[in-house]
Amino acid sequence: MQNSDPNPAFVARAFRLFIAGLVSVAFIGNSSADDYLMTIGGGYEPAGNQASLEANVLFFQQVVRDKLNGEVPHLVFFADGLDPGDDLQIIAPKKEAVSPTISLLESAFAIDRPSLSYRNHQVPNVRGPLLPKSIKSGLDEIGERLKPDDRLIIYVTAHGSAGAGKDPMNTAISCWRKESLSMKKFSEWLDRLPNSVPVVLVMAQCYCGGFANTMFEGGDPNNGLSKSIRAGFFAQRFDLPAAGCRPDIENDEEYSSYFWGAFMGRSRTGKIAVGVDCDSNNRVSLEEAHAYAVRASQTIDIPLRSSDMFLRYYSRIAGYESTRINGSPIENEKTDSELGLEYFPGQLKEVANLGSQAQAKTIESIAIQLGLSMDSEVTEVFRQNNAQSELFQQSRFGSGRRGPGGPGPGGPGQGGPGRRGPRNSSRRDFQREIVESWPDLEKPSDWKGLPWLYGKDGEALLDEFRLLPSFEAFKKSQEDRKSAREKASNAELRDVQFRRLIHTMESVMLARNLSRMANPEILNRYKTMIELESSYLVPEVSGKLR
Repeated sequence: MQNSDPNPAFVARAFRLFIAGLVSVAFIGNSSADDYLMTIGGGYEPAGNQASLEANVLFFQQVVRDKLNGEVPHLVFFADGLDPGDDLQIIAPKKEAVSPTISLLESAFAIDRPSLSYRNHQVPNVRGPLLPKSIKSGLDEIGERLKPDDRLIIYVTAHGSAGAGKDPMNTAISCWRKESLSMKKFSEWLDRLPNSVPVVLVMAQCYCGGFANTMFEGGDPNNGLSKSIRAGFFAQRFDLPAAGCRPDIENDEEYSSYFWGAFMGRSRTGKIAVGVDCDSNNRVSLEEAHAYAVRASQTIDIPLRSSDMFLRYYSRIAGYESTRINGSPIENEKTDSELGLEYFPGQLKEVANLGSQAQAKTIESIAIQLGLSMDSEVTEVFRQNNAQSELFQQSRFGSGRRGPGGPGPGGPGQGGPGRRGPRNSSRRDFQREIVESWPDLEKPSDWKGLPWLYGKDGEALLDEFRLLPSFEAFKKSQEDRKSAREKASNAELRDVQFRRLIHTMESVMLARNLSRMANPEILNRYKTMIELESSYLVPEVSGKLR
């Protein structure tokens, strides 16, 4: 479509400067405003309360100590709360080195290591357990203390569940004792807070994108927008599981480690955060932290902001169906041409020029990771995305079949869960030959009592294993399976990178078209939402200015 504005890049830059001015007035000029924090973390039972969740909470508490001087009121609800019982799943300490002979046997018998253990969590200053009634009580307590224009920041690092049936956005936080806190119930509790208090959500549970609907009264688009301003940063869409939740803490490839790490200059495990400050003002905004997590994290997540979902309800792109949400609260009956809506411009750099500095940097960074030039045509991005989707599905299903939907012109959905490949007959043959020659090895539970599996006897036995007729086939099958897993993982990560890129491009164009189809009330809400997303976690002066 021909551009109707004389200079689109100039208009976009002017709009960004206008928004920046609003931010400085609304969120930096109020010297009497205070922040309140709430952390909701942990699993639904000990087996689902992994050590990584504890580590995430401890990291955020460190952010509060180091960047907010620990002076901000902070309520923490985690797992079983103050119960002294063992509630946290960890990797069991290794008691003894595993011999090469035992390692080979474990591969042949498909025995996974490491084993798991449990201990009591070590999160300090916990107010109570991860239960809906505790969270509600905490929100009520904070609500009584809030003054006009204070800000509430809620961080969730937990498990989550998908929305049911005809209400897929009504996802839930999985709570202790297998209780559940739905998005709509949580929204009702937020509705009880003073209308003048903005709320920021940072959520890293599965299906957390459904909580973007807390922008509506009671979490329901049919009720209209909430009376208070709410903005959220979500690790994943409403219809996908998120990365994270591990019994070890050495791997921190999950959204919130990068989000909070943007303020610390490093992730939870010490990975240095580079290029976070997109506007070079020596401060890190919430939007910049989110954009950094989108660019830098190597996970299955497709992170989003509340404003991204807001645009998908209230705006659209000319001739492009992928961002439509069924049941949007308003439908503009005019055609795309009557509204003067635009499609993507020709090249990636043109799309980037229409977005915020954080969006521009995200587009450029992901393009580089994908081997694309900023001079690349948008049509070429979509073509490569579709080709990558096919490769990803082939690595999962062994065919070109795609799961329901795909980003870009094909739709924003995702494939179903991966299926297991054919059974490993070479492994079963190798296992059978071992048991035929050494019947005492049939039961892995008996291995510990067999001294000839260790030391020089074990080394000699290992040589005999390698002489069995099926060993070479077994060895090759193990190598092939490892290679296939790596190939599938790389294909999935590349597929996700394309989807993050296209998601960002869509948000840029939806924002571009919003003023052409939305009423003043909607436009004003979008601006204030962007202001909140662009505000700062770290106060500029003694806990007051944002």
